[in-house]
Amino acid sequence: PQPTKEHPVSQPMNQASTQPLSRREMLKWMSLGAGATAMSGGFYLAGRASTAGQSRAPMIGAPTTRRAAEPSAAADEMTSMGAGDMADAESVVEPMAEEVAPVPGTDRVLVVVELNGGNDGLSMFVPYGMGAYYDLRQRSSIAAEDVLRLDDQLGLHPQLPLAHQRGLAIVEGVGSAAPDESHFAMSERWWRGDVAGTGGYDTGIWGRIADVIGDGSAPAVAVSVGSGGHLSMLSRTAGTMSLPSAGAASYLAGAAEDDQMRRAFQQGFAAYAGGSFDTAIGRVRYTQSLAATFAQRLVALGDRDSDGDGVLDTGVQYPGSELGNALRFAAQLISTNQGVRIVHLTMSGFDTHEDHLGHYSGLMTEFDDAVDAFLRDVEALGMADRVLLMTTSEFGRRARDNGSAGLDHGTASSMALFGPINQGRFGEHPSLTDLVDDNLVATVGFDRYYATVAEGWFGVPPSEIFTEPVETLTGIFR
Repeated sequence: PQPTKEHPVSQPMNQASTQPLSRREMLKWMSLGAGATAMSGGFYLAGRASTAGQSRAPMIGAPTTRRAAEPSAAADEMTSMGAGDMADAESVVEPMAEEVAPVPGTDRVLVVVELNGGNDGLSMFVPYGMGAYYDLRQRSSIAAEDVLRLDDQLGLHPQLPLAHQRGLAIVEGVGSAAPDESHFAMSERWWRGDVAGTGGYDTGIWGRIADVIGDGSAPAVAVSVGSGGHLSMLSRTAGTMSLPSAGAASYLAGAAEDDQMRRAFQQGFAAYAGGSFDTAIGRVRYTQSLAATFAQRLVALGDRDSDGDGVLDTGVQYPGSELGNALRFAAQLISTNQGVRIVHLTMSGFDTHEDHLGHYSGLMTEFDDAVDAFLRDVEALGMADRVLLMTTSEFGRRARDNGSAGLDHGTASSMALFGPINQGRFGEHPSLTDLVDDNLVATVGFDRYYATVAEGWFGVPPSEIFTEPVETLTGIFR
């Protein structure tokens, strides 16, 4: 039947007497469910390119394809849209087994927490021993007596007591020699690892690293959670995925028998995704089949919170914040040993143009509680020696505060590393007196920060991920 004002969406054909979905409900399911599909499926394909005659490891639940010698025009068009792995119209599609053995859990894992909006390094790591700090921050400085001191110059924000007790490595002065104060421009440069902003990379920083370290049998080597299609995930050979939220998989798989709305959506989605793959529209189905399969795997992995009270089987309780939920999911994903080596998460709210101190205290409390819960969980799971957590942010804040007791867009900032590292300060703290338009001058390019983690943690030489030589920092990793 056609939708009407009273019945906006028709009943599923296989349900005897189902309450019709409202327009609002259907839009929700289409945006969240299909949105997860487009991102994860598309990035799967962008990360599974092969050339004629090359073999590749199979993916869970995905069709295997044999690419014809010359790609068709349709395949070229799909490649330009980021679906580089799509077979052309002449491809032969063969079914494959849906199960694959877990990847041995001995490999190192990186968790990236992106502090979205521009995190102020001078508030997270307070230079209380540098007098110029108080000259610049007339309305937004943190009193020396409140700082959690690390040495006679630097201390942590007072709302980071757990991090202070645990210890961390701080990389100071991270940024670009050619900064841009636009969120959009600098975010893209960070995501691509393009420190100079030349636009010379068509893949993302985590996608490139995944290409080097990835296991071809893994469903996904790198996963971004809490974002749309994340540019940092773009790869050439490794499977990578983007999920709009930690719970996105539940929109595509795992509906209970009595949840008619969810079941109807998932059945219809699976039916569409299960169609022919050997036409242009079939490529859309192919991306959706990959997303649905990964969702089924995530749902099948289960949730360690058996009684729904927020306490995991390890006994670690996470805060119910944005970052807490994302890190909780990350710990579950890593502990399953399915080959995920990089997990990218986003924490929002760092664009503090007004009342910086008031907003920032809450952000630091959320960060401290969530990160500590994650690290305790990792320890309880016996993975402390193979999990590293690092922070990123597109830029810092301006060195001098504004008339609204806030901080405008800036340049350099400082980053944190937690895990099997040597505690202390690395890099060089930017000068608080030698400023450019009240902005800090970066002393460590963010490509050096990336290269240091890639080589020190994964053993990936900078030459594997950057087109220009990049010098790494020393002494951070044990």
